[in-house]
Order: sequence, then C-alpha cells, then structure tokens
Amino acid sequence: MKFTDCHTHITPADVAGKIRENFVSMIPYLDTLRKFSESPSELINYLDSCEIEAIGIMNYPSPETHGIGMEAIDSTLRYCSEFRDRLYPFGSVHPVLMSADEVLRSLETQYEKGIAGIKLHPVHQYFRPCDYREDERNMKSLEVVYEFASDHNLSVLIHTGTSMLLNARNRFGNPLFIEDVAIDFPRLNIILAHGGRPFWMREAFFILRRFRNVWLDISGIPPQKLLSEYFPRFDLISERCLYGSDFPSPGVKGIRENLEIFLGLPLNKKVKEIICYKNFKKLYRA
Repeated sequence: MKFTDCHTHITPADVAGKIRENFVSMIPYLDTLRKFSESPSELINYLDSCEIEAIGIMNYPSPETHGIGMEAIDSTLRYCSEFRDRLYPFGSVHPVLMSADEVLRSLETQYEKGIAGIKLHPVHQYFRPCDYREDERNMKSLEVVYEFASDHNLSVLIHTGTSMLLNARNRFGNPLFIEDVAIDFPRLNIILAHGGRPFWMREAFFILRRFRNVWLDISGIPPQKLLSEYFPRFDLISERCLYGSDFPSPGVKGIRENLEIFLGLPLNKKVKEIICYKNFKKLYRA
C-alpha cells in the first residue's frame, strides 16, 4: 500500500524566523523541524524512512496569529520546487486584507508556480467561509477564491474547528458556514480540515453527508479517537476522507507514528488505501 499525508506545516527557514515567539513556543520537535525547514532534502529523506510518497504542505498569511503575510506562500513554493513530485505546496491569500483584484493576481501567479490547492484559515484570518454572500459581508475577494478554484480544478481546504493560538477567533470555525459554499459552487471540491474538532463534529458530518463535493481531512484528530469519539458513523463518509497528520502541531506523535495508529483501526484495506493515497492523488493537483 502507498501512503500520503494531506496536511503538514513545514515552514521554510527564511519565513520561520519571522513567526511570533508565542506561536513557535507551542510547536514540539523544534530541532527536527528546523532541520526540515532548512533543507527539503532532509525532509525527503525523512519521508523515505517513513515510506510516505508525498505530503501536502500548508502555510498561509496570518499577521493576526503568526505575524507573517504573503511571503509565506512564495517561500513555500520555492521550498517545494525541487521535489514538486513529493512536496505538494498549497497556495493561499488573505481575503480580508486583500482586494478582489489582488486575490486574483496572486492566485494566477501561484497557479503558474505550481500550487496543489488553496488553503484558507477562517479562525486565523477572521472571516466566515460564507462571507462572500451579499446577505453576509459581500466579500468579493472571497468569492474570487472559490471561482478561481472552480475554474482551475483546485481543491479549497478550509480549517474547521478550534485553535489555541493567541488571537485566534474560534467562532469562525463552525463547519456550517461552509454549507453556502457547497451550494453556490457545486463544481468546487471543498476539504474540511480537522472535521470541526473538538466539538463541531456533528455539523461537519451533516455537511459531508449532504454534499458530494465536500471531503474530510482527518488531520488534527487523534487517530485512536477517530471512530470511537469523533465520527462513530465514519463508514458513511469514509470514502471521501483523506489521511493527514497535522505535523508538527501539538499532540501529533509524528508523521509515521500517527499513520501507524490510523492503520491499526478496524477499517478494511480498500478503505485505508482510498483514505491514505487515492483521494490525495484525486484532489491535489500534481
């Protein structure tokens, strides 16, 4: 069986040094992470040792929580470029701080440079995924993101659930805010990162059951609790799920370590292959 990890946070060294200290202090494995940040070759060697073919790398602008802006995207694209067949960089924008024209120009450039998808973090960027609507905040910049992704066959991965970071606004993390997006953009593949954990799992499950264009990224969920506590009816949505670790977030044992726990769950081999490999290849732009 082949393996992928849909959700990691490897921050290149030239940006990592700019991140606020209160954020850095929460990260485990700092020595290991610094080694990876300085050398993509070291990360590839680590993935080889873990028998993981490819990973998605998520960085995004959030002056509010991280203290960094769009330089995070440029740096991530450069970092992944040498091993683009193994390292899948996600693009991003800040729809609150950027105009619609700025968002469009940025996404066009990012697409040319090879982004595998688009990451949005409402909890760290202070918006609701439905805020593009006229009956909400009428944010045309956010509408541009969904239109661009639909037109270019890019998945949009949206953080759902909470964050412990200083300045995080957790009220924006409810998965129900994605219902409008799924209705208004039926061609768009939407990935719910973290499944609304730790207390919006029922809302996430409802959205997943209702819309075939919505997918679940199980990163950030302790694998041993996935079936017993978080999604007890997991079998109903399992074939639209992607395995991810959320490395190096607090509580993550490691990329391979978390994978081993997941592989020990009572799911059949075919389902595990879909979750750990096939859906990654289906939804992430090569």
